[in-house]
Amino acid sequence: MSIETLDKQAVASAAKTLARRDPNLAKVLRQHGPPPLWKRPATLSTFVRIILEQQVSLASAKSTFDKFCTACNDNVTPQAIIEVGDAGLRGIGFSRQKARYSLSLAEDVAERRFQIGRLRHLSDEAVRQQITSRLGMGDWTADVFLIMGLLRPDVFPIGDLALVNGIKTIDAVAYADRQAILDRAESWRPYRSVATRMIWQDYLSRRK
Repeated sequence: MSIETLDKQAVASAAKTLARRDPNLAKVLRQHGPPPLWKRPATLSTFVRIILEQQVSLASAKSTFDKFCTACNDNVTPQAIIEVGDAGLRGIGFSRQKARYSLSLAEDVAERRFQIGRLRHLSDEAVRQQITSRLGMGDWTADVFLIMGLLRPDVFPIGDLALVNGIKTIDAVAYADRQAILDRAESWRPYRSVATRMIWQDYLSRRK
């Protein structure tokens, strides 16, 4: 099975395709140009960072993540996380739950119950199943990893508040519910990840 992924050129091309279909995305493209190819390594450290980003600001999560990397001597391995331990993680800013999730993840990787290196060979849904089987990692975590870690082109993170608010802003519509937003995104297939990047780009520009 061939797995399609994005690069900078593919993002720019898809953004133009979306702009031809959607006048609101066309306006975003005119204002900001193609969105950045935000990406992260498909590694254990990225999963810990995404766990830290759950329900907090990106700035707060990054501050804790930087302390975490220092605690692991900039070598994030399952053993390093286990050695830092619950008390160590909580001491650098992890919540009780996020420390538990990160330690459980480290144990799953150490015991080869979760093989991160194999995810790039799997379909989006198979990746999602693998990730959401882990403690404390749901669809939002899977979506962010698929978009940024694996650079998949057609993922729509409906649980992302910035995305939802960004769609409401560019459309100037107060969508009634989750399903209405999912329906709105259907026209962006097979480039929903690129539409997401465009909306994030616009959302972040408005917060400067």
